[in-house]
Amino acid sequence: MIIALTGPESCGKTQLAEQLSVQLGLPVIYENARTYLYKGQPKPHYQPSDLVALLKLQIACEEGVYSCVLDTDLLTLIIWWREKYGPIPDIFQTAFKSQTPRHYLLCEPDIAWQPDVLRENPHDRKRLFEVYQRELKLRNLPYDVVRGDGRNRFDCAVVALKKVPAKAQ
Repeated sequence: MIIALTGPESCGKTQLAEQLSVQLGLPVIYENARTYLYKGQPKPHYQPSDLVALLKLQIACEEGVYSCVLDTDLLTLIIWWREKYGPIPDIFQTAFKSQTPRHYLLCEPDIAWQPDVLRENPHDRKRLFEVYQRELKLRNLPYDVVRGDGRNRFDCAVVALKKVPAKAQ
């Protein structure tokens, strides 16, 4: 089964991905933007071509993988593009439609904001959470919301994953 963690910035995706990886014995595919965009600059600058490059990196990382925990996936890039640049290019839509099925865990931004040079939206996380949730519903994607902090968030995710039908795994 592929489990994709999604949601606004600073909502615990990486920590939860690592916890689920240990619990389920699955590898983690980490967010490519962290290494791609951060090159020691005080505030990384990016442009549309960088998001296209990240799209290609994500596709390459997922190629041939049928069981893992994704720290984030193409859904984040699609939402990121729309928030920054407007209508989504066809290359994103095509790639999204051809990806391996997955179950999403949408992380609620109910934990403290952690500053980071790559993060941009400390005061807009609730609205962005709603954007993610709306996108998941519009695309008719299987998902559960996870909330709480620390162990509570992890337990919420484990309970949600236990409910995923075996055929989806």
